[in-house]
Amino acid sequence: MADWTRGEPAYLQVAEDLRQKIRGGQLQPGEQLPSYSALMRDYDVSITVARSAVGELRAEGLVSTHQGKGAFVLEGASEAAVPRDAVIASLRRDLDALTARVARLESERADPS
Repeated sequence: MADWTRGEPAYLQVAEDLRQKIRGGQLQPGEQLPSYSALMRDYDVSITVARSAVGELRAEGLVSTHQGKGAFVLEGASEAAVPRDAVIASLRRDLDALTARVARLESERADPS
């Protein structure tokens, strides 16, 4: 079920849970993801959220979709699935480094002694 208090869009929460299931081996290559109806029921979300979550995984190259058949885990998806938390942590480190660099440059510019 999506946690509305996290401040993160529901479709990203559903996508992250499915990503973890792929990475953890609960969803194997070639295996079909739950239907949109099942995702709606299991996560208590709308069809729009379910579609967006699957679309997120498709954009990452973890699943392929087939009209009228569903979404299927792609071969090698468990190795390709990078945890979103790791990506966010890396981006935060980069942002912190850039923030420090900008502060240093602004300080040097303000006091050119």
